[in-house]
Amino acid sequence: MVKHAEKFMHLFYRGSQAVLTGRAAALVFVFFTSVTSGSLSAHPLSASYSRFVVEKETVRAIVRVPLDDMDLLFRLDRDLNDAVSQQEIERARPALERYLTDLIAIEASGKRLVSSLRGLTTWKDRDGWPYLEASLVYPAPQPIGEITAQVRVLTDLYSDHRNLAEFESGTERHQFVFQHENSYRTGPAEASFWETATSFIVLGIEHIFTGYDHILFLFGLLLVGRGFRNLVIIVTSFTVAHSLTLSLAMLGAIEPATWTVEAAIALTIAYIGLENLIASEVRHRWKTTFAFGLIHGFGFASVLRVMDLPQRALAISLFTFNLGVEIGQVVIVGLMLPFLLFLERTHYRKLVTQVASSVIVALGLFWFYQRVR
Repeated sequence: MVKHAEKFMHLFYRGSQAVLTGRAAALVFVFFTSVTSGSLSAHPLSASYSRFVVEKETVRAIVRVPLDDMDLLFRLDRDLNDAVSQQEIERARPALERYLTDLIAIEASGKRLVSSLRGLTTWKDRDGWPYLEASLVYPAPQPIGEITAQVRVLTDLYSDHRNLAEFESGTERHQFVFQHENSYRTGPAEASFWETATSFIVLGIEHIFTGYDHILFLFGLLLVGRGFRNLVIIVTSFTVAHSLTLSLAMLGAIEPATWTVEAAIALTIAYIGLENLIASEVRHRWKTTFAFGLIHGFGFASVLRVMDLPQRALAISLFTFNLGVEIGQVVIVGLMLPFLLFLERTHYRKLVTQVASSVIVALGLFWFYQRVR
């Protein structure tokens, strides 16, 4: 029985290795062109979305919050049929209005504006995930000059919740990430630029730190990196690859279904763990890393795709978010590096590699099952 299992694992690895070395381009092409619609959350990162339009004497807002989270807070699904109807939403309207009024604050000229809830309905993103969509109006007693905004929805449920927001005033459009009770304010273009850039850098850093599958993939890659030079080449290859597909996804050139991307990421993790276990010597790992990095880039793009960023605002948001991802990745690799270099000098290297790689294979296959079932 054991011999049969070992034979199967060797055949699986040899077949996979042939695809990655001789037909890497075909693998990536097939993945890009074979994706279909579906839905699956890419990361445990909790996010909602909002859009604010600043007019002469009014601020109009559209806020979209994950429906399952609002159901958890307000028990919207009264008949317990695993679906929230419009009637159930209207029944909870007073409680929802109090919640939104309390946690979304708009100030104009130093005075807080009182909101009026105009509509509540459901909305679905590109992958079919349902959101509660609220339309709010903030009338001002005098012409609006500078404004200050703060969005804290779902921070009572998730301390790390993010609200990805867009502000429109005349021809100007700015993006901002609300997190940790920070505030957005209008003002000089330079201040607005740096506030926006910083918010997306922080989002990128936290996205990689909460992307446990990406972290495990990196660890599996570096576990048999053999030397500082090879580690640098592997990390660079991964960075170039995922930066490429992150950009392509955000530009709308290629938009694979989220569940397909996440299932493929899980398989890349299982493959790396299996390669660590079976291969007597891992050569040219950077090629494998590059091919798989293209897939991981779509995972990084998932959190920004829902924002539907305008082309003129895309460059800075995309660049700063990717910069945050890279900063987070460098920190993670920096934390791993001393352990990996120390491990190479010990007699336990083979044992630790086998145990860790077995865990990587198991987690990769578990995540694959979880994401396709």
